[in-house]
Amino acid sequence: MKNDFDLLALIQRELQQIKPEIQTITADTDLVADLSLDSVQVLEMCTAIEDELDVSIPVNRLGDVRTAGQLIAVLQDITST
Repeated sequence: MKNDFDLLALIQRELQQIKPEIQTITADTDLVADLSLDSVQVLEMCTAIEDELDVSIPVNRLGDVRTAGQLIAVLQDITST
């Protein structure tokens, strides 16, 4: 299981593939409001993260994810089971 810092770095790396102008994010960064991601871009990022971690993020868990920290919490939860 990766720690929060590793997961945040992974999210940032995947975000930079989608939007290269993104420099730094925090756990409080809102993926839609702060970064102007649309739903396709969020799904693209999540798919890349799933491939990297060899996990599957349940779609019903993504509905409540707004921030990088919330995504980290979901990833921690599914990788610890």
